[in-house]
Amino acid sequence: MENSKIIKIKWIIIGVFILFLFSFCSSSNEEEHGKNIIILKKIYKTLCLSHINPINVNNDFSETVYKKYFEQLDSKKRFFLQKDINSLSLYKDKIDDFWIHADTTFFDIIIQCFYQRIKEVESICLDILKNPFDFNKKEIYSREVDSSYPNNDRECIDKWRKYLKYLTLLEITNSIKQKEKISNRKIWKNLFFNAEKESRKKIKEYVEEYFRKLKMIKKSDWFSIYVNTIISQYDPHTNYFSPKEKEIFNLSVSGQTEGIGIELKDEKGYAIVVNIVIGSPAWKSKKIDVGDKIIKVSKDLNSEENIVGMLLENSIRLIKGKKGTKVKLTIQKKNGSIEEVILTRDIVEKKEIFAKSALILDNKKYKYGLIFLPEFYFNPENKNGRNATDDIKKIIQELKKENIKGIILDLRNNRGGSLSSVIDIAGFFLGKVPIVQIGKSPNIKKILKNNNHKILWEGPLVVIVNEQSASASEILSAAIKDYKRGIIIGSEQTYGKGTVQTIYPLNRFCFFYKKKELGILKFTMNKFYRINGGSTQLKGVNSDIIIPSNGSSKLMEKYHQNSMKWDQVAPVSIKTWDEKKLEKIKIKSINRLRKNNKLINKIYKNMQLLENKSLNKKTYSLNWRDSYYENLIIKKSKKYFQKLKKYLNNVYGKFPINYKIIVNKNELEKKWIKNLNKDFYISEYVNILRDFNEIP
Repeated sequence: MENSKIIKIKWIIIGVFILFLFSFCSSSNEEEHGKNIIILKKIYKTLCLSHINPINVNNDFSETVYKKYFEQLDSKKRFFLQKDINSLSLYKDKIDDFWIHADTTFFDIIIQCFYQRIKEVESICLDILKNPFDFNKKEIYSREVDSSYPNNDRECIDKWRKYLKYLTLLEITNSIKQKEKISNRKIWKNLFFNAEKESRKKIKEYVEEYFRKLKMIKKSDWFSIYVNTIISQYDPHTNYFSPKEKEIFNLSVSGQTEGIGIELKDEKGYAIVVNIVIGSPAWKSKKIDVGDKIIKVSKDLNSEENIVGMLLENSIRLIKGKKGTKVKLTIQKKNGSIEEVILTRDIVEKKEIFAKSALILDNKKYKYGLIFLPEFYFNPENKNGRNATDDIKKIIQELKKENIKGIILDLRNNRGGSLSSVIDIAGFFLGKVPIVQIGKSPNIKKILKNNNHKILWEGPLVVIVNEQSASASEILSAAIKDYKRGIIIGSEQTYGKGTVQTIYPLNRFCFFYKKKELGILKFTMNKFYRINGGSTQLKGVNSDIIIPSNGSSKLMEKYHQNSMKWDQVAPVSIKTWDEKKLEKIKIKSINRLRKNNKLINKIYKNMQLLENKSLNKKTYSLNWRDSYYENLIIKKSKKYFQKLKKYLNNVYGKFPINYKIIVNKNELEKKWIKNLNKDFYISEYVNILRDFNEIP
């Protein structure tokens, strides 16, 4: 009874404190607070009404969000103290109520506390780095996250001291390695201690830069993380995108933006050019180089703004603008000279996400088409914008003019995209038939059919997949497999994402709030099911022919928290292609690969064991002598790893090269061509297409 009274009193005090804070807020802060409340209301109502997986918003939900948000802010438990957790635990079972009623109290209080801890920890780190570390002392640094937070300032200081000492030790070790190979312990010791001061100075610079960037993160960004912590409890693919994040999302799915075509990084407050997009206004001007520092920006040629020390995202917003408008940049070149450049903004394309193609010529002079589709891209802002459907259609038509004998469709690492695009593209290979089923439950479903496109390619087809082929790429590969239309070759199974998302602009129907852009909500509204009735959720699509993969299966859907369960619906009655022929082709391929695959799998297994041993190492000695011996062990492991890689290349070298790749060699395709030349299984893809043509 006494405890409950104390808690009530605490609540009253904290509530009054929050009201006191807000009564002194500037109008911009009040506006931001009001905006956050609207965002919470809109998202909560939308998910309640439309999300496929309604969840219980209760105390269990509250405790999970409470724990997860602390992890998001302080994953290593280095900032908050245990007393912070104790005082904030008052809200552990209140977040469900805050979520339902669009109350930002918990967020506001935890962020104020976090800001305070950042300020204190920065001071602690800089004090620690003033004095040399004692590397004669025997002590251990652990990468494992502690079960509890530091109990007091002393424990917090010691935690940071060990971490900074560990970083300094790594810097010393790297500096020694760069000079020469050391096998003598005495020489190592001398070099180690001589490098301590300079290495500690570098770590100090790194820490200063880290805190400079950390302090520049806006409260709105922390709020976005808070919202996503809450809605990730519904499923892993439900996300909130702030207006800034919406721009990044649109670029990632469309490959297009308006600007001048430079990529920047923040280095000690300077916006430094790290990449120039080929074909962009910056590239065409030949006046901007990688390594240039942008000092000032005149967004419309009238007003000029110094961007040194400015948040990088704000600098980028000044540089970007509508197609046809002009921007003036003041640039410091690498030689120190200052230049002014005026550029006209245009549509800039991120061409690496667009479909590409190549011709493969075998030793009998037969041609085959290779199509690489990194994403089912579309423009969410413009329905008539560039999209995967139109590009793939054009590529197939061009390949047909070359009298190809088969197509290899590469969907490796394709994470999905537009549902309408995948239905259209599946139609190019299957015709006007049902492609996929979607629905909220086995009893409520809809069959999606390709009604737009006639079959474009009836010939032999091979589809390549891996563990990161997800969503739309699983719809396509599943349809090809269920219709017995072609051979699926790759990892044992694909990613395993069988859910459909839609994008909801939060400003929609928000007539009472037009002051600012609110961002967008991407949420799961349906599941999709294969033509055979099974879901790809968790289970993915199984390859007909499995080839060894060095990819990590731990990144797949089934390892994500809050992933939806697998289920199935009734199959669709369809007419399949030649199943007997496919079985003969599969058997021939499996027999060709059996010997090499067994050996390659064994090599991959040993390589993964070495990598896992390194990744799973949790404790490190902070003693110079121990680090010397640990370094010798690491060197031996690396040597063995390189030996395995060389052996693997020798095994791949035994694959018969029965083809030649013919591709338009330009700057945009260099990386893709390089990866193609490393793909030793192209021989087998060609063999399979040959079998299609030779087996009756």
